[in-house]
Amino acid sequence: MPLNRIFETAKTSFGSDDIVGYLKSGMQIDGRPIALSSWRVTSGDPEVLELVAKSFGGEVEKWETTTEHDHQVLTEANTLSVELISVQSNFALGGRANKPIRICDGISQQDDSKSPCACPSDTKEHKEAAKAGTACSPSIRALVRLSDHPDLGMFRYVSGSWQLAQSIGPIEDAVSEADGPLKATIFLEKVEWETKQGQSRAFTKPVISLIDG
Repeated sequence: MPLNRIFETAKTSFGSDDIVGYLKSGMQIDGRPIALSSWRVTSGDPEVLELVAKSFGGEVEKWETTTEHDHQVLTEANTLSVELISVQSNFALGGRANKPIRICDGISQQDDSKSPCACPSDTKEHKEAAKAGTACSPSIRALVRLSDHPDLGMFRYVSGSWQLAQSIGPIEDAVSEADGPLKATIFLEKVEWETKQGQSRAFTKPVISLIDG
């Protein structure tokens, strides 16, 4: 479902469920979410991660999770060359057990009657309401293969980044219209700034860029 109201209209493409691992740009430490400056890869197959670690640095280790992807590698790479297979984006308001209460595209909800979107039309108000848990947040899902190791299988990347949501429309459109996977890079960019009080602030934003040719 494309994000029609706030961002550029784009078609949706769907990928296979044959996923060997996940690309992650963050993790939780002592229950607190932490943004990473390099990619974290999780999988249930240590052999997959051994090759990931050999190519991108880091070590294979176990981590506590309720999913089958119970091994991880904290790589040293902030940029990955990938074959972009599918992209799907929408807005979603989460509920218990991560099940969405409602899903929308900024204009209408994903229900039988296509109810009007209940989120604020103003972007700033929408973001504030989403932060407060009363409006939908971006939900972006990409399915990729690592360009250096396409035979490893497919990896899923999931993001709720507003910055990525603002740029994903043309990419989603290109992927849906392509005859096959598109070459791309997926990059973690560090953004730094100083507050009016002189305090330094920083965050990491994901960037997906298509490679010409």
